[in-house]
Amino acid sequence: MSGQQGPPARSPRRCEIVVGRGRKGASRYIETWHMPTYASTDGAIVVIAAEDDRFQGALKRATDLAAKRGEPLILYDWDAPSLVSEPLPTWWSSEGWDRQFPDRLDPDQLDELGRGPIARQVREARDSGVDAFGWLPSDHGPSGLAEYATGQSASIVVVPRDLEELHGLDALINGTARPADELEAHVSAAVVIV
Repeated sequence: MSGQQGPPARSPRRCEIVVGRGRKGASRYIETWHMPTYASTDGAIVVIAAEDDRFQGALKRATDLAAKRGEPLILYDWDAPSLVSEPLPTWWSSEGWDRQFPDRLDPDQLDELGRGPIARQVREARDSGVDAFGWLPSDHGPSGLAEYATGQSASIVVVPRDLEELHGLDALINGTARPADELEAHVSAAVVIV
């Protein structure tokens, strides 16, 4: 025996898939899947979305997955939580608030709540044939996302690669420097990092 060890073993819950190849010398685009021990097979695909276009790659991949699997798509607005107000009406701000907005918001409801950019993205997903909705969380970070995705019986949560690691104020606000890892530890769905 030479005493040499082979390459380190990969976690059985993680696999990387090459989605596209660049020209010679260009970097490859890799999608990472984190498979849970138990994954729900009914429900929806939840994708982290933003009110600008910074997470469009994740949204496109999630829309493709939803179309292929025939599951609803829910755009989880990462920008919705605020330190000064709630994104949805509360018991003290609106009579009948608990009956006015369901846990999956259609584009008209999103518009009514002042979330035009997310409403537009939901409409675009619907135009491509996907049953799409939006959600406006009140809590920052991956724990609220894990709770919401579990409540929706999500089979897949799509996370933009930009959220694998946060720094400074972003990490402080979200309660972690590694949202994707935190999400993987607490959600009963496959986590896809795009």
